[in-house]
Parts: sequence; structure tokens; C-alpha cells
Amino acid sequence: MRTSAPVIFPHTVPAALRPFVVGIVGFDETATEGRFRVQPAGTLLVLEMSFTGPLHILGIGDEPAGHQTHHAFLSGFTPTPVRTAFFGRHASVQVYLTPSGASRLFRRSGRDLAGNVTPLRELEPELARGLPEKLARTSDWRERFALVDAALLRLGAEAGPVDPLVEWMWTRLIATGGREAISELALRSGWSARRVRERFTAAAGVSPKEAAGVIRFEHFHRELGSAPLAELADRHGYADQSHLTRDVRRYAGESPSVLAQAKRPTPATALEVGSGR
Repeated sequence: MRTSAPVIFPHTVPAALRPFVVGIVGFDETATEGRFRVQPAGTLLVLEMSFTGPLHILGIGDEPAGHQTHHAFLSGFTPTPVRTAFFGRHASVQVYLTPSGASRLFRRSGRDLAGNVTPLRELEPELARGLPEKLARTSDWRERFALVDAALLRLGAEAGPVDPLVEWMWTRLIATGGREAISELALRSGWSARRVRERFTAAAGVSPKEAAGVIRFEHFHRELGSAPLAELADRHGYADQSHLTRDVRRYAGESPSVLAQAKRPTPATALEVGSGR
């Protein structure tokens, strides 16, 4: 049996893509007998483009996914864990997008993308027809990244308009770790709570409250193992450790102790590796 830890190849996002894309990395790992993962909920949407074996989507949250198999797809904002598997070598370029960035880049409502794994051929048929094959024909990661950059820049040139209210809301929620009251943000925006919720959900695919819950969990997840759970619960605004544990099970599908031991790669950890941290 041959198994390797994932090797991560970082790439600098072109300036013209930064309104949509937070990071771009290459992944390469091998597990001849298969590797099964539970991917916790997170704030970044993953555009996966595999140029070796496909990725198997086994389930989203508590629901089976009908064993979807894709080489290239977008994983929408999903406030539940996603179960995946691959067999043999799995090498891919992964693009990490903000929810509103993905909605603008692919000109799709966030509602259509959220909670789903959408094949690239349904989002951008022309892109899906040629890009994975081109990635497979080169062994040079710089050339692979150049191909992906060029494809995304073409999409970016025709991207949908930005919604300043949604961008402001998202920035505030990220900056406060999901702890700022949605009612207070709506009041400060000058729009009604209903209108704020409608515009945010159209772009992100989930309500501001749902997004805040995932953001808070993600902030906690980054610090998991650095302090006792009770201390982390207080630091991130959970009522108590039991409240924290319930949220971890909701967003990760397992207990905090199991999540800490697993040390699974996530977009956040991949970006940390890429930045040298």
C-alpha cells in the first residue's frame, strides 16, 4: 500500500482575480487503497480541477450525495460537512472563492450554488471541455497555474456586478469572527432586516445568520488544540462548552476531540502552508 501526505504548491492570485478569489493552490497526494475524508464546513467555496483520478462525493451533511464522481466541480457554500474519497493518485488545482465572488464569477445566484456540488461542465461547459486535459498534459505547476489564471481572468472580465451591501456585511462578519449581531448590522446599513437578508442570501446562498455560524466555527477551528475547550468557547462567543460541542458536530460531523486529532487539510490550512506559516 502506498500512501502520501498531500503536497501543497502555492500560487499568487493575480490582482484582477482578488475580488473573487482568496487563494489558488496545487494538491498532489496518493493513497492506493483510497482516502476517505470528512471536510468540515468553511467560508470558502472550492473550485476543484483534478487532472488525475476523480474525487468521489459520498455525502453532504447527513444526506447521501448519490455517490457523485467529478474531475472538475464547484462546491457551494455548505454549512454542513461533506464526505469525499479518492483512490490512487489525486492531483488537482484548487481555487478558493468567496461566496459572492463565486456567484459573480459564474453569474449564478448563491442560492443555486449553496449546498450543492456543481460540475464545472454545468457552470462553464467551454472551460470544462479543455482545461483538465491541458492541466494533465503538463508536469510544470507554473504552467498549470498560468492556464487556470487565464481561464479565470476570462470569466472575471464578464463577471456580474458587486453588491456593496453584501461585501460590507461579509467583511464585518469575517472581521468579528461571526459575532457581530445581524440586527445591528442591518440597522447600520440603513436597510430593513428583510431586505438585508434577501440580498445577502441571493449572493452568498445562505442567510447572514447561517454565514455567521460557519464563520464562528471556522475561527474556532483554526485555534483548536491551542487552549482548553472551555476557554475557546468563551473566546469565540459560545454560551458554554456544550454549545461549542453541538456546533462542532453540526459543522464538522464529529466531536471536537476527533476533529482535533484528524488534522484534515482545509482551504484555511492550505493557504497557511502557501503563505509559509
